[in-house]
Amino acid sequence: MLERQSELEALGAAVVLVAYDDQSLLEAKMLRDLELPFPLLLDPDRKAYAAWGLGRTNLLGAMLSPSLNWRYFRLLLAGERFLGLAPDMFQLGGDFVLDPNGIVCFAHRMRDNGDRVPAARLLETLRSCREGEA
Repeated sequence: MLERQSELEALGAAVVLVAYDDQSLLEAKMLRDLELPFPLLLDPDRKAYAAWGLGRTNLLGAMLSPSLNWRYFRLLLAGERFLGLAPDMFQLGGDFVLDPNGIVCFAHRMRDNGDRVPAARLLETLRSCREGEA
């Protein structure tokens, strides 16, 4: 979403990231040398994960998912560095879009660790939600 930040701003959208990891771990690994323009909320007890219906996967979904391996392969080819394994590689995340009234107009709960929604689809959904409010 960093690459699409100007489009998000043009749509009047706000991005909020939620993570369960310890803040020092996030800063040392994922956020190192990165200026994050979005708020990052920490949910160590995973209450938000439970409230939004985000489940867990198994070893197949966490490590052997073809979509995850393909995603990491492309990232490594592009010069990204491997950040190591997550403390809980079985916890799944998701992507949600809310309209200006706080109504969920899009929800994607990951089925495995490689199951991410492309940024273009999220932006398309944002546009649709805005058009629907008029």
